[in-house]
Amino acid sequence: MKKLFLIFGVIVIVLIIVYIISTPPPPPPLQSVDKRPLNISVYLDLSDRLTRDLTPSQAERDTAIINHLIDIFVNDAVKNGKIANSKNHFQIFFYPAPKNSQIATLAKGLQVDLEKTNVKDKKVVLRDMKSQFEKSLSVLYSDAVDASNWTGSDVWGFFSNKKVDDMCIRDGYRNILVILTDGYLFDANNKIKEGNAYSYILPQTLAVPESSLIVKRNGLENLDVLMLEINPYDPKQQEALTDKLQNWFSDMGIKKFVVANTDLPVNIEHTIDRFME
Repeated sequence: MKKLFLIFGVIVIVLIIVYIISTPPPPPPLQSVDKRPLNISVYLDLSDRLTRDLTPSQAERDTAIINHLIDIFVNDAVKNGKIANSKNHFQIFFYPAPKNSQIATLAKGLQVDLEKTNVKDKKVVLRDMKSQFEKSLSVLYSDAVDASNWTGSDVWGFFSNKKVDDMCIRDGYRNILVILTDGYLFDANNKIKEGNAYSYILPQTLAVPESSLIVKRNGLENLDVLMLEINPYDPKQQEALTDKLQNWFSDMGIKKFVVANTDLPVNIEHTIDRFME
């Protein structure tokens, strides 16, 4: 009898071992999905970059990028039927503020804040968002090009004086800043030089290998930055321009950033989609 129990026990142990060996390991746990609402800000550089000889034009490229970002924004707001509770925020802005009164008026309408929108109005706002923005951008670009009255931008000052914190960062959100610029950072009212470090990037500074952008702050871990439409006059300076911008973002504490060349809209869409993952 003891032998039978012993044999039975051995068989059970063998069966358990075989089962363990033959059973595939459990699948890895699903990666956590960022469920925070989206806070997407688009910083638009209204400078003479709009006159660059490109096909499609710079205005058309910018508009295609913004339309794709709006699609992402709207799809996120309505997915899984959560539109009623969506707090997503989207804005297009200029810095410094434009002196042109028409541009300033149009800029006020380039914002959707679902947290402050009545539930019954959200569907209509999202449905009409792309057409409304596209119409305003068409007028804005046309007026800027026709008048040759460039608002320009001060990207370095926007980060360094912490205006970016006030305008683009919300607690509890995934904060994404998309900057549409050719990569030349310059504002006549904000020119600083400290050795080989500058508050601006121009072809002359790019010609100095050891030049860099002055870093005035850090603490931007809660901001993702996507800089698109980089387009140096001299293609040979592309790598230097990209490196200086990337180093600057990293030194300010930004963990996720991409600096990308100007390209056909369909290619830029892939860049945006990868960044948003």
